[in-house]
Amino acid sequence: MGKIITKDWRIFIVFLFLLEITVSVHAQKTVLPLAPPKRIAVNAGYQYNLAAADSAGNPITYSCKIPAWMRLDTLKKTLSGKAPKAGQYPIRISATTKDTIIRQQFMLTVYDQHTTNIWAIGNSITNGTGVYNSYRRQLWQLLHAAHYNVDFVGSWDKHHMGGNVPDPDFDMDHDGHSGWTTHQILEPPDWDKHRGNIDQWLEEISPDIVLIELGTNDVFQCVPIPAAMNDLSVMIDKLRAKNNKVRILVAQIPPLGDQWAEKKLCGTDTAYGAVVKMFNAAVAGMARMKGTDLSPVVIVDQFTGVDPAVDMYDDIHPNEKGEKKMAERWFKAMKPFLGK
Repeated sequence: MGKIITKDWRIFIVFLFLLEITVSVHAQKTVLPLAPPKRIAVNAGYQYNLAAADSAGNPITYSCKIPAWMRLDTLKKTLSGKAPKAGQYPIRISATTKDTIIRQQFMLTVYDQHTTNIWAIGNSITNGTGVYNSYRRQLWQLLHAAHYNVDFVGSWDKHHMGGNVPDPDFDMDHDGHSGWTTHQILEPPDWDKHRGNIDQWLEEISPDIVLIELGTNDVFQCVPIPAAMNDLSVMIDKLRAKNNKVRILVAQIPPLGDQWAEKKLCGTDTAYGAVVKMFNAAVAGMARMKGTDLSPVVIVDQFTGVDPAVDMYDDIHPNEKGEKKMAERWFKAMKPFLGK
């Protein structure tokens, strides 16, 4: 999971991590560092000072599950070693006192200059909501099961509105921002301005493949379709300014369920469900106009065959079945651009 890919380095390691806290009935007294180093070159020395702090001064016992090339020094309270080859290495650390257990987990991924950097940009469907991780988790699983050399990139790794991802066992970097329209990727809303915008993100992110799933909030917020298409066009131009060979996958957005499809809340006689179809038709036309041989724009149909009664939990956002459908469609669309 990395935000910057420096092509001059041969191989890095990135870390997917979560912090799981299990405490007794007493207040938490023990803490582990929350931000371990996230990358290191293969065969370069790695060191993580994992010394926990206990406010009551209780003795702390450390245990861990680590790869063979890594060493836990319980006296210095460090993990150190040199990664000898590419691969993924789960690391689990426990710091235990008489009444508290703190657990920290990392997924180490070794990657090199051939890694394909995948950037998911979108709204809450990309971000993930409720108990659902978003399609990104199942997409990541498909990619790794097929042994593709990929890295998900993005400006943050959080769930809906900055919450914790339900199952943080995958590369969580992304730029799905709940409630955002297409234009707000270019100019964020005042209430979420601290998240930045595509210009700021591109200062650190160098994507090879970009997944764009935007438009549902445009429909709900009555954004004129031509304006949204113009914003998508500007977005594509910005991506190509960073990487003129970037592959851009744009979703035709999913349908809306019964509680929304027939509503007419934009001051016209056109129902939301019909606007979704109009939006998707416009996306297809925009893609035909913007695609080039060097930097294709590929339409990914996330509408056809999606049944909100089966594939969504609230007539807007996908449930696990819906996320699976989305992941499979993204996976199929990007396979021609992937290397192992």
